[in-house]
Amino acid sequence: DAAAADAAAAADAADAADAADAAAYAAAADHRFIDWIRAELTRLANARNADAYVCAAEPVPEHPLQAPFLAGLRGIPSFEYWADWFKARFNNEHIDPDLLKKSVRLPEEIRAQDPRAINRYLAGLSGKEEKIKRVRAIFIGNGEAGKTSLIQALNGETVTEGGTDMTCGIDISEWPVADSELTAHFWDFGGQVIAHATHQFFLRARCVYVLVLNARSADSNPNQQAEYWLEFIRAFGADAPVLLVGNKCDLTPVAVDTRRLQEGYPNIRGFYPLSTTQYTGAYAREFAIFRDAFIAQLQMAGETQPYFSRQEFALIEKLRERSRRDPFLEKGAFDAECEQRGIDGVKQQDFLTLLDQLGEVIWFPALYQVHGFREYLLNPRWLTYGVYQLLYSDILKRQHGELHRGDVTILLKDRAIEDEHGNRLPYPEERLGFLIQAMTEFKLCYPAPESPNNKWIVPDLLPSDQPARLAFPKEDALRFDFRFDTFLPRHVLSQLIVEHYRDIRDNQAWQHGVCLASRTYPGTTALMRADYQSRVLSLAVSGPNVDRYFSELYASIRKILERMPKLKYTERLRLDERARIDQGRELRDGKEAYADFKDLLAAEAKDKRLPKGTPGKGEFTCQFGDYDLESLLRPMPREMMVKPDISQIPITPPMRDRPFSWPDAMLALSGLGGLTASIDGITEFIDWVPTFVGSGGETGLAIAGGAVFVGALAAIGFRHRDRLKKVSPASPVT
Repeated sequence: DAAAADAAAAADAADAADAADAAAYAAAADHRFIDWIRAELTRLANARNADAYVCAAEPVPEHPLQAPFLAGLRGIPSFEYWADWFKARFNNEHIDPDLLKKSVRLPEEIRAQDPRAINRYLAGLSGKEEKIKRVRAIFIGNGEAGKTSLIQALNGETVTEGGTDMTCGIDISEWPVADSELTAHFWDFGGQVIAHATHQFFLRARCVYVLVLNARSADSNPNQQAEYWLEFIRAFGADAPVLLVGNKCDLTPVAVDTRRLQEGYPNIRGFYPLSTTQYTGAYAREFAIFRDAFIAQLQMAGETQPYFSRQEFALIEKLRERSRRDPFLEKGAFDAECEQRGIDGVKQQDFLTLLDQLGEVIWFPALYQVHGFREYLLNPRWLTYGVYQLLYSDILKRQHGELHRGDVTILLKDRAIEDEHGNRLPYPEERLGFLIQAMTEFKLCYPAPESPNNKWIVPDLLPSDQPARLAFPKEDALRFDFRFDTFLPRHVLSQLIVEHYRDIRDNQAWQHGVCLASRTYPGTTALMRADYQSRVLSLAVSGPNVDRYFSELYASIRKILERMPKLKYTERLRLDERARIDQGRELRDGKEAYADFKDLLAAEAKDKRLPKGTPGKGEFTCQFGDYDLESLLRPMPREMMVKPDISQIPITPPMRDRPFSWPDAMLALSGLGGLTASIDGITEFIDWVPTFVGSGGETGLAIAGGAVFVGALAAIGFRHRDRLKKVSPASPVT
């Protein structure tokens, strides 16, 4: 019996060893499959050439996890497209290079949408053959630089010195792009300072920018002009290509340090000195060089246009035709047109969103929900002309930014404009409300508290002088600066004023600042000011609830700045003299001590690691002296003090409420060795994918592919966990 028992035990041990070997082999195979999925998605996401991807595609080896992987993908809403894609790859089916080309180079307007909308677009690509053959070219620069003259030269018109009026706002025209089927829409932007704050709403990343410089400008030299506008483009137009044009070279050479500028702005495609008044004479060769380069950039911009089905494209053409007769379209009529062409449900919403991003249809969801508007705007010229007509009016200037309902009627009622096709567009009384509400939606104005339905305030036209009796306790206030490296956009302060207009104290708002008294936190006040010469936006808060009100205002500022991710700035905290622990150093010329807020946070993090009794613990030392660290940071909101290490965040259900980004998610998921230990959290993570994936990745495929990777990990992880449990159900898996 003992011998039999020993033999049985030995057999069990051998079986267990074989099972362990089999499990280890299976686990290794699982990891190889995960690696293949990751490599394939990386290759697909980074693909810029469809033919190269197709040629490099290798046969996919069979693997038992292919079926559960595909099932896992089909369980994620809208990811059937990717399940079909990988199924075709697993079956080694032919890859359609034309369809792949459409998929890899997603237009900006598609990439801006959420992952489910991206997947729906990808799923419908096989039936979409039509592209919009329009590109936008934006001409910007200081006033009287010659932007309009350059457009006249491109159109072959006669150009004379002083022969054009200064553009008021935006002038839109069309231009056929040579050697292509494209039509360029020229947007000629006015150079007046007030217009700069409103230009942001019409700038796009997928445009070609022509920056016209004027060597004779009294405002600044050409290099300063170039840097200002290049920062403007970087803030709102991302990395769109820019052609620098030095105009009026026949009068004064335009001296631009192009090498230095291109080091800081690699999206500059070239510098073209010329003279628009002599584009057919002495400067004909220089103009021809610019024209050829301009056409080449337009053709490149036209390559990444969204694809539409024939039904969708037919509707776009019908909307364009209608826009020439009436700038508006009833929502019900739009819905009916979509339904007739089989564009319904979520497809209709995706279609409308895309049309809005392309500028074919303009709609503001908030206006329809809150104010009950039932029409879509089909012609952007109607909106731009109306807005600028009000902003540039003598009435508004005389009234220091006060816009009355009657003023709008006087300025626009029964007037009409001509669009780029020569069609007259009217401004009837019943549609003036839409124009005003659009201005509030753009945060160009806010309703006057004493008369919200009949009076609005435009911050950019408020008095320029600070009120004589401001009465703000600066010395005892928490003071915080945003210092911009090269450019403080003028719209930042005006949007802050609009956002917090209900807190404005005793109408103390002017072009460069505002004084606020919190309605939520009684007795707490704030002062915000913009110094455009020094490029500093300052925030000071005083009162019993400094931390809470500061947190609210700080969040508003960051929200505006986050829309301009390329804008560079530093955050600096004033060092309160009451926190000083040494004699200090004398500051001259009324200057005050400030420290980089990141340095303070780093000092606090380091200080927490120091043992008690360590010399210097609890102190912050800088060029201005020694300060008590806890006293400096005590008024700061706690949420600003927490800088979590993303690598230490577990994948658990609480992540649902945690702000995240795609690189962070990849980092958290990259530890495949601990996959099984965190598999329950991954299932929660999958449900949460659509809330964050849209903010990451360079291309739409990278975004969607990232979500697929999460699904792959989930499907494989469950299989991997169950397989190991069968081997040793009582043993923890690491």
